Amino acid sequence: MVRQREPIVAIGTPLGESAIGVLRLSGGGLWERIEELIVLKGKLKPRYAHLVKLKDQEGQVLDEGILIYYPSPKSYTGEDMVELFLHGNPLLLRKALELFLSRGVRLAEPGEFTKRAFLNGKMDLLQAEAVADLIGARSERALRSAQRQLQGELSAQIGELRERLLELLSFVEADIEFSEEDIPTLSKEQVLSSLRDLQERIELLLTTVRTGEFLRRGINLALVGKPNVGKSSLFNALLGRERAIVTPVPGTTRDFLQESLTLDGVPVNLIDTAGIRRTEDPVEKIGVEKSLHKLQSAHLVLFVVDGHAPLQEEDLRIYELLKGLEHLVVVNKADLGLREEVLELFPEAVKVSALTGEGLEELKEKVLHRLGVYLTDSPQVYLSVRHEHLLKKSQGVLKSVVDELTASEVFPEILMLYLREALGYLEEIIGVVSTEDILGSIFSRFCIGK
Repeated sequence: MVRQREPIVAIGTPLGESAIGVLRLSGGGLWERIEELIVLKGKLKPRYAHLVKLKDQEGQVLDEGILIYYPSPKSYTGEDMVELFLHGNPLLLRKALELFLSRGVRLAEPGEFTKRAFLNGKMDLLQAEAVADLIGARSERALRSAQRQLQGELSAQIGELRERLLELLSFVEADIEFSEEDIPTLSKEQVLSSLRDLQERIELLLTTVRTGEFLRRGINLALVGKPNVGKSSLFNALLGRERAIVTPVPGTTRDFLQESLTLDGVPVNLIDTAGIRRTEDPVEKIGVEKSLHKLQSAHLVLFVVDGHAPLQEEDLRIYELLKGLEHLVVVNKADLGLREEVLELFPEAVKVSALTGEGLEELKEKVLHRLGVYLTDSPQVYLSVRHEHLLKKSQGVLKSVVDELTASEVFPEILMLYLREALGYLEEIIGVVSTEDILGSIFSRFCIGK
């Protein structure tokens, strides 16, 4: 059932000058509050583009634009909605916003329009989360994944798991309620088979979590090594443009540089750190300290060595620092010929030439593979950390049931409680059950106006 809440308003377009700026309004009794500000020819028609004038409190025309009215329940939020398209001057839009606020319309909170759409049953919680992912997508693959989730593909997969559990639960509850009557029941082996199948399906979904987080937030990839091994040249080669300054003088990079790129559709935050070495130069020393600190936030470190020059104590000291971190060894300057001692010490290293581009494609593949990013040719949906947390809880309950059933008999009443708990976690993912704290956390990352 649609509930009409208090009217809200927000500017729905980014701050800055543009051809068009949009204000969105939603809520019960909305038109009655704002109609005195709108000069409209004829009667207000649903889903019709009206040419209107917006008046200020003195009755002066503030701007002319297009207004579309969406009556409940056929709107994005399910409530009465208005979208007003004005000229995209930030000052003008601000004045229009203040006008509506003066009429008792409240400023919307981040994500409140989509939150109301969820609360009114226009979309489930997975689809609502996909709206934020769609807006914030940093690559084409992330965009396609968010679109598929918004269309309900992930909801359908979780929904199928939920239906399987409900079906199993119905047999168990029927066995409890009508134990004296001749009704179909499931054997212990059939119950175990169903539970194991559910476990396998959940496990398959969980394999998408890490890739999903990388698609949403990007991979932090740091280039590390002593000065003059070609880190900055490799940084430029991966970016495909000259971003870092490259000179024969050791220690040219004195602070870390950070740029964005994509590897096979996955966003990457590429970080070129200052060359790590012992130095008395106070500026370079700060750069080295920053580089060491930056390593802690990297998902993967590329340890770059000069494969054409003899290994030095500094190379080995840096390598010792990296042993506890996820890393790949990259032997640079392959175009000049590589020394045998370097290849023997790092037999698994990726051999590249930042100058000619040799080995760069292999390096990109190794980065994704090392991080467990497995991408299929066909786009798919990927779980978030929230989904992972709840699915693992559900999976843990199912494992306990399987272990107990395998070892001995379980009373139907106990089995029913287990299944209801596992079901509850699945329903929390799609929002069948939710708390205000959970919703607040999810919608707080939305932009205002969405």
